[in-house]
Amino acid sequence: MFNFPKYHTIEYKNNPLTGRFEKLPNIIAFNKLPYDLKVEPTQKEFLIQQGANTIITGRINKGQREFFSGLIPLNNYSFYGNDYEFIKGVKKLSLIIFVFSSDSAKLTIYFFNQFYKDNRAERINFCLSFLATKKGL
Repeated sequence: MFNFPKYHTIEYKNNPLTGRFEKLPNIIAFNKLPYDLKVEPTQKEFLIQQGANTIITGRINKGQREFFSGLIPLNNYSFYGNDYEFIKGVKKLSLIIFVFSSDSAKLTIYFFNQFYKDNRAERINFCLSFLATKKGL
């Protein structure tokens, strides 16, 4: 049985008019993810080599993406990726699990802030074990 680290659950709803997923209101705000996200094909070869044929991004603000992650498949509707930040000059990675509804109307994101498994096999095993604890995934 896994004892999972703390994580944040963030819900998005697909807006078919804009082609973006828009964040749903939450009692406790989580500001590391932007208001809306767009899913699109990867154009970077290094991402494709890592298994991310698709990316998820935020808008460009002052010449910088608000958010960017490759989507590496775990199963038909679930993917994992990461985010990073620098804290006191040290790069900190955060593991993210993305779960799309079968009709792509909804996106649920599980954000493990400053938690990451460096070993790819361990990372995939962690994600699949976590998803197994969620109903209907």
